[in-house]
Amino acid sequence: MEKTKNQTMGTAAELAVARDLQNRGLILLAHQFSVPRLGELDLVLCRDNRLYVVEVKARSNRTSFGGALAAITPAKIRRIRKTALYFMQAKELMNNEIRLLAAEVLLIDGLPSLPIRYEPIE
Repeated sequence: MEKTKNQTMGTAAELAVARDLQNRGLILLAHQFSVPRLGELDLVLCRDNRLYVVEVKARSNRTSFGGALAAITPAKIRRIRKTALYFMQAKELMNNEIRLLAAEVLLIDGLPSLPIRYEPIE
């Protein structure tokens, strides 16, 4: 199945976030981790005993649609939490602390640009 333009830009944004966080010393554990009928995690990274689950939002204009966090509904947060719990159980990482982050990537001419803005998800 061929990816749409939005899917391709979304994947490029996810990879840009992964590179940025890896440059900060985090280790990438999963990209697009999906569980049927449960949800998908864009990125899962770790450092020390802390997991970072990152929901990536790509925007062509930072002023439109609010911020990255505004695009993540309470229902989406519940799906992220449930999928993260599944991931932690499947990978035997239940003793790790977990942080949920939203990452907002500005796209210029369809390509990710820096800086990437991060916000914690409550």
